[in-house]
Amino acid sequence: MSDLVRTERDTIVSQVIETVQTKHFDPQFDSGGWRSAVEQQRACIVDAATKSAFETGLNDLVRSFGTPDSGFFHESSRKKVPKGLAARFQYCQPNECAPALTQPSEGGDVMVSKVADGVGWLKVTKFPGTIGIDIAKEIDHGIEELRGCERLVVDLRGNAGGGLAFLRVMSYLTPERLPVGYSVTRARAEPNYSKETLAIFDRIPSRKAALIWLVLKFGFRDDSVSIITEGLGSMPFHGRTAILVDESTTGAGERIAAFAQERKLAPVVGARTAGRLICCSIYKVGHGYYVRIPARAWYTWSGELLEAKGVVPDCAVAGGQGGEADLQLERAVDVVRSL
Repeated sequence: MSDLVRTERDTIVSQVIETVQTKHFDPQFDSGGWRSAVEQQRACIVDAATKSAFETGLNDLVRSFGTPDSGFFHESSRKKVPKGLAARFQYCQPNECAPALTQPSEGGDVMVSKVADGVGWLKVTKFPGTIGIDIAKEIDHGIEELRGCERLVVDLRGNAGGGLAFLRVMSYLTPERLPVGYSVTRARAEPNYSKETLAIFDRIPSRKAALIWLVLKFGFRDDSVSIITEGLGSMPFHGRTAILVDESTTGAGERIAAFAQERKLAPVVGARTAGRLICCSIYKVGHGYYVRIPARAWYTWSGELLEAKGVVPDCAVAGGQGGEADLQLERAVDVVRSL
């Protein structure tokens, strides 16, 4: 891609200013502080000696007013820029603008084992895909492999977030259809609204052909949505499940832990989670550039905003997965055996 002339850079900066100011999830967003910071740095960014310096300067500025996943980038630097339904339902796909934080999944996205007599272990490292049909099926297969286990540890340590398939794990925690939480855009948050009136997502389809129905239901409205569990029926481990988390559990993993804790469906074991639940959206700002900003605030059904706070475990255990003894997993097994 050829470098941009100064007027083109200046136009891009103006578009970024307007997008951040109007689309940032928080109606109380410090617009004055944002504009002041931009104007102080604008000339330096626009007149940067290289295209790379221009991109870096604007990226750093956007992230300073956003979250670790915020940023500014050109479409050529990303394998895929979500469009259509994928863009609308990109539920905190992990670390688009902070790839150094991405957690590798060497053993796969879903792993299962019987860690003790009658105790199953289900680990989900992330929820790839927009709606997550494939990963939801993997979770189903994992639960099937644990048939006969009357207790379950759901290991979400290091979970890097992802798409809406987190609903499938939540749905395995309860036989009922229960409200989980909701995300709200700036446009929906500014006027008075009721969470009960938000569009409802309550089913991960089993076939990709059903995505057409989702386009019709959600494709022409505000991105705000409430989440309700699928009602998968009774499981032998209900009431005898623990959720295992740590400092690197983000996004989708945190939503699951918060739901389990708020509804008293499973104790949370481990360490306080990362507190990164705000969903980012991507907006075009011209010449193949995009800005990614926090655009949808996630609330538990009781109305708690956990961003920057994280989920505090019911049973705190230091340590991790790398040593000879996995103290956190051992404690989670002890917890479920006591239920």
